[in-house]
Amino acid sequence: MKHLPDYIQRIIDDFDKLPGIGPKTASRLVFSLLNRKDDVQRFSENLAEAYQKVNYCEQCYNLTDKKFCSICSDPQRDQTVVCVVGHNQDVDSIEKTNQYNGLYHLLNGLLSPLEGVTPDDLKINELLKRIEKKELKEIILALDQSLEGEATAIYLTKILKKYPSVIVSQLARGIPMGANIEYTDEVTLSSALKNRNKL
Repeated sequence: MKHLPDYIQRIIDDFDKLPGIGPKTASRLVFSLLNRKDDVQRFSENLAEAYQKVNYCEQCYNLTDKKFCSICSDPQRDQTVVCVVGHNQDVDSIEKTNQYNGLYHLLNGLLSPLEGVTPDDLKINELLKRIEKKELKEIILALDQSLEGEATAIYLTKILKKYPSVIVSQLARGIPMGANIEYTDEVTLSSALKNRNKL
């Protein structure tokens, strides 16, 4: 027996599709928003504005509302070091450590043969073009400690061997296997950055 209007159920279903949100959390979020009329209006306006304005940085593929993101535009950042991450939220997590002052390159995903994600689906060719254009000293692989992250790191390490002048390093193993960068606490992530391993 259906007890909710279809339009509310559709909103719950949409929230349920988000990563890390299950049916119970989706319901809780929707009911909370619907019980706060002023908040839901502001939330929908902010979401609509973000959807209209957001695009990808032309250099690193981070979210921005300009041609280049604030990190790539910052002359104080080390332009010779690039940290390769899988997702936008990984940049946010690393930035919160205040331990990294280089640039980023977002792959916008990780290799996953089971889900049909191949190297052509990721921003790998863009990374290679970036290496060829810029004088980079180091590439830091800061990928999730998962099978997909490990597969992506192995693949990148192999193709980056053709750039012998570029050091390729990886975050130290303080991050447990199966963990996402996004959910790693700042102290562990800081330590992993400081103690990264040359590959």
